[in-house]
Amino acid sequence: MVARRKPTGQEYVEWCITWDTSDHKGKMENCCAPFKIKYDTGKSWRSSADLEVDVPIANFGLIGDKFTEAYDEPTLFANADDEELCQSIEDILPRQAQVELDFVCFDIETTNLTADFSVLLCACIKPWGRPIQVFRADDYNSRWSEKRNDDSAIVKAIATELSRHAIVVTHYGVGFDIPYLRAKMVKHGLPPLPQMFGVDTYSIAKRNFRVSSRRLENLCRYFELGQKSSVQGGLWMEASMNGSKEALDEIVEHNKKDVVLLERLASLCFPYLKSIRRA
Repeated sequence: MVARRKPTGQEYVEWCITWDTSDHKGKMENCCAPFKIKYDTGKSWRSSADLEVDVPIANFGLIGDKFTEAYDEPTLFANADDEELCQSIEDILPRQAQVELDFVCFDIETTNLTADFSVLLCACIKPWGRPIQVFRADDYNSRWSEKRNDDSAIVKAIATELSRHAIVVTHYGVGFDIPYLRAKMVKHGLPPLPQMFGVDTYSIAKRNFRVSSRRLENLCRYFELGQKSSVQGGLWMEASMNGSKEALDEIVEHNKKDVVLLERLASLCFPYLKSIRRA
């Protein structure tokens, strides 16, 4: 029986490069057939080589969530319908992610605690360690001075921005902020929020800190994180009933301070976080 000659030296290097850059058919025709070996033998030859080959990025495509070798072109489209299923890495890498894998602190101010008896006045979304994004009702309602019960535009803007982030940090948000926003979204015919994760500092404090009150104001005072501005009912009345922009200005400042304090409290609470649940 004739022994199967294994390539050596530069010939072996070129054989390995051909193996690594070929699809199954190419391996059989260009690597196995000339040496009269089976595919499994070829695999054994290649795996025994202490050799790393830099394969050009254009030789690979992406189908679903697995990398596969492309037969000819950097992108392999058998027909137009394959375009969504098969794309090259070069096409994929420059894309902007639809969801940022970061933490954002979220807090809202409303005229009442139930969605069907109130309107949303403002909200703050603060990406971790970055500037606050402010949403205020009079910026999204051109008829704010005369028709303040329409909060559809601000609700849509808040939901759109919140949907871009993966983990939302709130204080009692699972009991108020998120359910309130969801109720408003359904009311205004908006699609549901995507699946996201939530960190609730109120829940962490309830499980870990024996204090007189788990309200944000008390926790921040006790842990010396900063002073929360006091709530003045008259401001909410002026803003919601009379359309006062000056009153809404003060409510927005209150909202901004809350979300900054929330970020500080979350930093303190993170060591006690055992898991992150869906919001």
